[in-house]
Amino acid sequence: MKRSLLLLIFLTCAFLTVQASHIIGGEMYYKYLGKDGSLNRYEVTLKLFRVCESGGQIAPMPTAVYFSVFSKDDNTRVSQTQFGRSGFEVKQLGTIDPCIVNPPRVCFEIGLFVGIISVPENNLGYTVAFQSCCRDEFMVNIQVILPSNGGTTGTGATYFTELPGRSFSEIGNSSPVFAKDEAVLVCAGKNFSYDFSATDPDGDRLEYEFCNAYTGGQTTPGTGVPPPATSPPYQSVDYIRGFTATQPLGPDAKIDPVTGIISGKAPAAGKYVVTVCVKEFRGNKLLGTHRKDFHINITTCTKLVEAAMPDKYADCSGLTVTFINNSTPGKTYDWDFGDGTTLQTTSTAPIPHTYAAEGTYIAKLYVDKASNCGDSALATVYVYPLLSPSFNVTGLCATKPTSFINGSNTSNPRDQITYYRWDFGNPGTLEDTSNIRNPQYQYPGPGTYTAKLLMRTQLGCERTISSDITIYDKPPLTVTSDTVLCIKNSLQLKAESPINGTYSWTPNYNIVNPLTATPTVSPKVDTEYKVRFVDISGCDNTASVKIDVRDTVKVFAGTDSTVCTGDQLTLRATADGPYSFTWLDLNNNNTVVGTDAILNITPPPPNRSYAVEVDLGNCSSRDTINLKMVDPPKAYAGRDTSICTGDEITLNASGGSSYVWSPATALSSPRQAITKARPMQTTNYIVTVTDVLGCPKAVNDTVLITVIPPVPAFAGNDTILIKDQPFQLHATGGVRYVWTPTDALNNPNISNPITNINRDFTYRVTVYTAEGCNATDDIFIRFIAGPAIYIPTGFSPNGDGLNDIFRPIPVGIVQTDFFRVFDRWGRLMYSTVEYLKGWDGTVNGNRAAIGTYVWVIQGKDINGNKVLRKGTVTLVR
Repeated sequence: MKRSLLLLIFLTCAFLTVQASHIIGGEMYYKYLGKDGSLNRYEVTLKLFRVCESGGQIAPMPTAVYFSVFSKDDNTRVSQTQFGRSGFEVKQLGTIDPCIVNPPRVCFEIGLFVGIISVPENNLGYTVAFQSCCRDEFMVNIQVILPSNGGTTGTGATYFTELPGRSFSEIGNSSPVFAKDEAVLVCAGKNFSYDFSATDPDGDRLEYEFCNAYTGGQTTPGTGVPPPATSPPYQSVDYIRGFTATQPLGPDAKIDPVTGIISGKAPAAGKYVVTVCVKEFRGNKLLGTHRKDFHINITTCTKLVEAAMPDKYADCSGLTVTFINNSTPGKTYDWDFGDGTTLQTTSTAPIPHTYAAEGTYIAKLYVDKASNCGDSALATVYVYPLLSPSFNVTGLCATKPTSFINGSNTSNPRDQITYYRWDFGNPGTLEDTSNIRNPQYQYPGPGTYTAKLLMRTQLGCERTISSDITIYDKPPLTVTSDTVLCIKNSLQLKAESPINGTYSWTPNYNIVNPLTATPTVSPKVDTEYKVRFVDISGCDNTASVKIDVRDTVKVFAGTDSTVCTGDQLTLRATADGPYSFTWLDLNNNNTVVGTDAILNITPPPPNRSYAVEVDLGNCSSRDTINLKMVDPPKAYAGRDTSICTGDEITLNASGGSSYVWSPATALSSPRQAITKARPMQTTNYIVTVTDVLGCPKAVNDTVLITVIPPVPAFAGNDTILIKDQPFQLHATGGVRYVWTPTDALNNPNISNPITNINRDFTYRVTVYTAEGCNATDDIFIRFIAGPAIYIPTGFSPNGDGLNDIFRPIPVGIVQTDFFRVFDRWGRLMYSTVEYLKGWDGTVNGNRAAIGTYVWVIQGKDINGNKVLRKGTVTLVR
């Protein structure tokens, strides 16, 4: 299936290239097969390791590779042969710890490529090489460059073996072979063991060490066969700070030179390149070096129960040690402090324990001791008197070596410091270390560096301290700022540096103690004094102080002026130098009112004078300023008043020489003191008043003009009056009423007079508000001599709200016996006995036809007499 997929990719994407980041390691070794005439025959095997992943753009294990053979005499290519894959195997982690939560998958593939190489004897032998690009871009311990279209090849891998020559090796030798390719789970931050041991078919002695991993190779074309290797020598990968070829997993992982087993504490989770070299000795003769390059994937393992504490307590601070428990919380913890004392607790809080005697102890912490997934941790505890680390630094100039003076000591007379390791904090190199007590180090340039000192005693005590060190280009130096000086005075200069050193001042003119940091000078002319500072390492720096010598000083208080009474004023004195200032109130016994160049005051009326004095030592000067206070204008806009809607009013302002009214709407002259206003609504008119008497401040005043709304005069609805029936009028809308004409009224000056008018008549009422505004309204009274029923002659039930109902209008009628409507054929259209009810023009919910209808109504009048009326009505729409 994979071969078909590769063929399809090749046919459809002829120029496609792939990266071999799926390859995670390799080993190349050889076996001597004997002579073939003048040629030596070798079986060369390439073992490639690949991740167990597929799909997407992850390339499969190559089906074929090139073996490139180079003569070590001159590194020229001898041959280049393609060999197909002859073996394939999958390695997976077997037994998985059941106490690990969601254990990661550990799996890789092994591809074997075997070829016969025949070469003649030469002096130095041959290099057989294979290259593949590119390494995984997420490697932790090396820098990985990805290939680009611009020609960058990227960080790849070179796997090779070296066939023996006659000069330094043994013709007929076979190389060692790494014996184990097992899938191993390595958990970050945990102790681990990884077997990199090898076997030798000739029984030669083997020694192991970490060594450089090599880069190389080009991207694989669409054929899936990596291009042939380039000629040696090969270049090492670039290791990231904190890792080297000899410490590929950091300082806490080592390789046993005898067994080849890598062990120690694993670094943080991630992918790491590890290359192991096995040296082959026959007797004391080195025959060759064999290599295996492999990517170790370190994972984060979360255990159901985990015991965790520092692996050693080496501070040596006395008999009491505080133990830290970083284990899984919520468990039972059993402590064995190594001195026969035990403790069981359920708390992870720090536990102080006091030992009875000095010594080295092994403490053990058990977590969930009785469970199948219980865990334990060991710690070495050093219980000895105090170890006191300290160091000082001298010579902080970038051009000179910096000296580190070690002041560390141990208070234990039976112990002594036997190991020092300095890290001088230079991020640009890994070579900034030392193991001597008092080293020197040349920093590359100015900057702040963190220097660290680790020390260890004969008994095992260990402490680390650090200090930030600032390296300077020149020694730091500060001096007195440039200044002015009265010719009658002297001045003490001051130079200062946090570094020990010497000072010297020039010129030697009117100066006392020029070889100190604080000389005294008394120049009579402008002088620039220079100081040279030299630290104890010989680095120097210079600085200078310019002294402006004055025989007189000048000050100006400002121009006399007029001020608005009550205003705050800022006086600004100016002088020809940085002097001390004193302000005096000349109208108040020369009281000091300020000591700065700027004085903020509110001078009282009517007039005020102030003086400002400046002093420069024994030189001084004085100037005065006179102020006249003028009252601001007394703006007056007039009294608040009310007007009737539509009326006009005259506004009259006073208090100044110019006026501006706002809002200007409905004003005849908004920029005059007197203006006419006709507002349509209640308005606050603001007048802004200024004058020309010396105070330019504008003052506002406001007058409220209340506009009385239109008077809602209402005389009542038109009505009908029956003979001999008095009728009471009722007007509303004001506080005072006048009715005209006064015919038949009992009182024309009240809101509700009674009338006995005996004819059709119209009354008019004039309604007045409390402010005197008025309006009129009329009421029409129809006079009727006796009881009657008024019936409309037509109606229009079209839903417009006008004349939609046909109803009788009774006058003097107190009861309706019946009211009926018939069509012209005598069919009943509507009937009711309710008083004042009428017909809406519908019959059984349907609209009645347009036309003439007959009606009849009967009722009783106020005297109990029967009243009957008949007629016709026209329905229109």
